[in-house]
Amino acid sequence: MRKNITEEYLETILYLTRGGARAKTRDIAQAMGIKPPSVSEMLLKLRDQGYIDYMPYEGAALTEEGRAEAIRMERKHQLLETFLVGTLGVDTDTAHDEACELEHSVSDNTMERICSYLGHPRYCPDDHPITKGECCEKADSVSMPLLELNEGEEGVIRVITLDNNTRDYMLSLGFLPDVPVYVKKKLPSNSLLVRIKGSEIAIGRDIACKILVSKTAPKVIP
Repeated sequence: MRKNITEEYLETILYLTRGGARAKTRDIAQAMGIKPPSVSEMLLKLRDQGYIDYMPYEGAALTEEGRAEAIRMERKHQLLETFLVGTLGVDTDTAHDEACELEHSVSDNTMERICSYLGHPRYCPDDHPITKGECCEKADSVSMPLLELNEGEEGVIRVITLDNNTRDYMLSLGFLPDVPVYVKKKLPSNSLLVRIKGSEIAIGRDIACKILVSKTAPKVIP
């Protein structure tokens, strides 16, 4: 059995069981584009390997071992998406497809290095939370959306996960990796007035939540 097939099944079951219900064969088949008889056969194999609790006609649920493996793969996918979108400027659809391919070949050690490089982001480009890894637990600080900084707080830009056109525009305004940005004022509708490279710029919530920063020590700026 190919390892990546097992991982794809576990990720799919994890997604389908988020609400607590068991994953039905037909739903797995639809999500993965595979015929139901093939899914049923694979579910029996995953059950024998200890990854799922499965009974025909009742659906599948992840065991503790299966859930741990599924979350590990989901974390890889989210970090790869964040890297492709935020660092390389790849569009979100392409990043999703390529992350699906890359997640099966990149080692856990390399993923921890990517996570550290990104500043241990808390959210992926789809705004879903990223499960913390060992590197995150040891880190002095983690990336957070600029939107979450309070008035008078400063952060250093780590990753920008906006669409390409908006990202290029923000880069032209000075929103670059490793550049400090200071929140001068919270505006209505969760907009922010920020100071960056000597200029004051108002940015909306949709943009502020896609700029990930590492919070710095308190600083008083007039």
